[in-house]
Amino acid sequence: MSKKEKLPKKKKSFIRRLFKWTGYTFLILLIAIILIPIIFKDEIKELVLKEVSKSLKADVTIKDFDLTFLSTFPNVTIQLYDTKVTGRTEFKGVELASIKTIEAHVGLWDVIGGDEIEIDEVHISDAKFDVRVDPEGKANYDIVIPTDERPVEDQEPSKFKMSLKEYSLKNIQIVYDDQASDMYANIKNLNHTGEGDLTADVIDFVTSTQMDELTFEMEGLSYLSKVKTNADVNLLMEFKEDDSKFTLKENTFALNNFNMSLDGFYQMLKDHDQMDLKLNTKQISFKDLLSLVPSFYQSGYESMVAKGDLKLNGEVKGRLDDKNLPGWDFGLNVQKASIKYPDLPGSISNITVDAGSKFEGGSNLDKMTIDVTKFHSEFVGNLIDANLKLRNPMTDPLIDSKIKANVNLATLGKVMPLAEGESYKGKLNADVALNGRMSAIETEQYEKFNAQGLIELFDFLYKSKDLNEDVNVKDLTFRFSPQNLSLEKMNATMGKSDFAVNGKIDNYLGYLFGNKKEDQLLKGAFNFNSNNLDLDQLMGVSASSAAPAATASAEPAPVDPNAEPLLIPENVDFNLNTNIQKLRYNGIDVNNIKGNVNMKEEVASLNGLSMNTMGGTVGLRGSYSSKDHNKPAIDLGYDLKEIDIQEITSHFLTIGKLAPVAKYAKGQFSSTLNLKGDLTKALEPVYNSLTGDGDLFTNLVTVSGFEPLKKLGESLNMDKLANQTFKDVKAFFSFKDGKVTMKKPLKIKLSGIDTEVMGSTAFTQDIDYKMTMQIPKSMIPAGILKTAEQGLAKVNGLTPKLNLGSIPDIIPVNALVGGTVTKPVIKTDFKEAILKATGNLKDNIKEQGKELINKAKDSVKTVIDNKVKEVKEDFNKKKDEIIANAQKEADKLKAEAKKAADQIRAEGDKQCADGMDAAGSNPLKKKAAEVACKEMKKKAESSATKVEQEAQTKADNIMDKAREKADAVGK
Repeated sequence: MSKKEKLPKKKKSFIRRLFKWTGYTFLILLIAIILIPIIFKDEIKELVLKEVSKSLKADVTIKDFDLTFLSTFPNVTIQLYDTKVTGRTEFKGVELASIKTIEAHVGLWDVIGGDEIEIDEVHISDAKFDVRVDPEGKANYDIVIPTDERPVEDQEPSKFKMSLKEYSLKNIQIVYDDQASDMYANIKNLNHTGEGDLTADVIDFVTSTQMDELTFEMEGLSYLSKVKTNADVNLLMEFKEDDSKFTLKENTFALNNFNMSLDGFYQMLKDHDQMDLKLNTKQISFKDLLSLVPSFYQSGYESMVAKGDLKLNGEVKGRLDDKNLPGWDFGLNVQKASIKYPDLPGSISNITVDAGSKFEGGSNLDKMTIDVTKFHSEFVGNLIDANLKLRNPMTDPLIDSKIKANVNLATLGKVMPLAEGESYKGKLNADVALNGRMSAIETEQYEKFNAQGLIELFDFLYKSKDLNEDVNVKDLTFRFSPQNLSLEKMNATMGKSDFAVNGKIDNYLGYLFGNKKEDQLLKGAFNFNSNNLDLDQLMGVSASSAAPAATASAEPAPVDPNAEPLLIPENVDFNLNTNIQKLRYNGIDVNNIKGNVNMKEEVASLNGLSMNTMGGTVGLRGSYSSKDHNKPAIDLGYDLKEIDIQEITSHFLTIGKLAPVAKYAKGQFSSTLNLKGDLTKALEPVYNSLTGDGDLFTNLVTVSGFEPLKKLGESLNMDKLANQTFKDVKAFFSFKDGKVTMKKPLKIKLSGIDTEVMGSTAFTQDIDYKMTMQIPKSMIPAGILKTAEQGLAKVNGLTPKLNLGSIPDIIPVNALVGGTVTKPVIKTDFKEAILKATGNLKDNIKEQGKELINKAKDSVKTVIDNKVKEVKEDFNKKKDEIIANAQKEADKLKAEAKKAADQIRAEGDKQCADGMDAAGSNPLKKKAAEVACKEMKKKAESSATKVEQEAQTKADNIMDKAREKADAVGK
């Protein structure tokens, strides 16, 4: 073999090559893990917002967005922070959801490909949901736009596909308020997890749920109150084309200490649903049942000894469709039960409960039965007995019920623990019997319905640390009859306050048991009398906090965003006649309150309400409507006579919005007002919605410290205008578009100057007024006169002396008042008005010209004309020079900015091209380069635009200052 011949190259071992390419692969993956979240972050964020906006009729905001897969590789984790969903139509401004964190897991190659992104996990934490249904049945969660109602370009299938295998909810708060169904639920601190392949046809679905508090109310009844809830449910879900079946496997439910489970299934067929569910409560004791009663499930529950035999059954079985309901059988039986707290001397004994409800199923709910055959208990010599039988509940309810109780309320503390500082005294006697059909009431055949009985309360005294004053009811008597429930008397005191009430409630049986809405109207008429009613004492308002000082900077207290409005029930018709000799509220003493308040169809109306307060008399009329529960409305009017301005301003901060000058005024006024508008849920006025008109009269009022008057005085060199005393003021105004506008010129005297005022004050405190002032020549300040003479001298080249004798007795001056109440801007034509009053310059020059003609004839006139022309040309030349120099400077600044901006754009294009070239034909690199290119161009354009905008702003400022300087020439 020749030495020149090369030996064959020795191949590297397979192991070395394997490690080499494994290393390369690992390096590429590591780079991808770092770069992919950066490359695709903005693209996915835009995709999320696009999908949301095209499919929802609600506003969605996302404060921050992140993308990572370091902890979930090979899945990518999409994280949304501070997401809010806010109503856009009927529930405008209502936050349906406020979610701190949403986390979704999607496949890596879905993100890179981008055609369809499957979500297999969703985790939501720290969220609040405010779910509402209005009286008409419209729900704020109904925000998904049907596909056929979307624009054609938005009707393509979503790029996101749900294929959940796991989800969780952590630290969730939910409020559900369904006004159409009269249903309310409040869930606090919900934690829930679910696992199972929800894309499969047969799913073994496992869930776990915990709630710190669950409250559920329906049709005025509270079924669960702040109940701690735990549920672990294993559900077998089987899906077929026309058949879906849900079978309960291992499951437990715990409500406080009440533990149970459900056995059975729920099946959804093509034309109906079928179910067979049975309640399993084999392990329940009487004490466990008591944990559902709030008065027992509190301090002392663990040490309480409860004995007795308990049987509880529940079953729902049958068909459910548009006409039929399944049958049910629920029953509760308690025998020989007792309750004893070790630390208390007495016990509740001989407790017997036999109650239940049955329905065989079908469409005829009249076959439903409701029975409380017996309810009995005894404690420390007290006795309670009751029963109830209800038949034909839907068409013509048959009621048979008795209640009998004789209770010494002072003994309650001997058998059950009371809250600290809580105590009862007094005697309660009740003996009521009802028997008959509702049809007898509806047809006024009262002899066919037996309703009689009495509830009496004597020497009742209730103390609690939650109340500022003890409740003392000397005597109270309710009397039952078929026609009505009569409150024959109630005499009570709380602290310094006393009140006596009597009246009656009609149709109480229809309200309780009627099946038609028109039969369920509860009617009532009451008389309320009081010699002294101190609401400040009852509410715990101290004297120092009751009347906040009225200052220019006073602001209303922050409004609770979760506040609920005062709702007037829709199915009541109540009349309340009031006669209160003395009332104290929010530091205001009110006397001789008389009038009527009517509540009907969710509207409270004031009729002829009058009172003496704040140094005068007040008459109120109008209404408050809560028909729209989210936006109450008012339609009110008042008549005020001789009211102290400082008092009403200090107690009602809204006055500062309507009439800001009131904060700086002293005196008394009379006024009438008619006003309509909306309120917030916290009963604050929605100022832009207010409409109406009114008037105001005052014989004498002083104003001091009011900034617009102070600035006006400074502008006119008349400091005495800052403090004023007005007599016989008559003002007429209207409300519209968030402004209080003068309907007629307000005629006043400012330090003896006759003045007419027209204009408006916005509720934002912006002001826009024109004042026409008739200023006597004797009040012209020397400074203003000198300024006028200087202006005249500049025009005619002479130094004339204005002769006061040649000035008219009255100079009409206009003042424009703008800006805000605290920062007013004043413009006047005082100087021009004086010159105009002396002959408008032209006449003045003409008279001086005649004197010179007598001395130098035509040459003098020529000198004057030339002088005037010379001065004007000089002024104009100087103005043009200022503007021209400024324009050159501004143009130069904009040209330099455009050059810099074009360089930024060019650099962005170059970087983009370099990146695409470097990517070559590699599809992954090419995709990454496209995304990076898009981002580079976007940032370059943003930076370039910012440079141009900043230059334009600076150029505009240069020209504005130049114009101001030019305008000042010759002044």
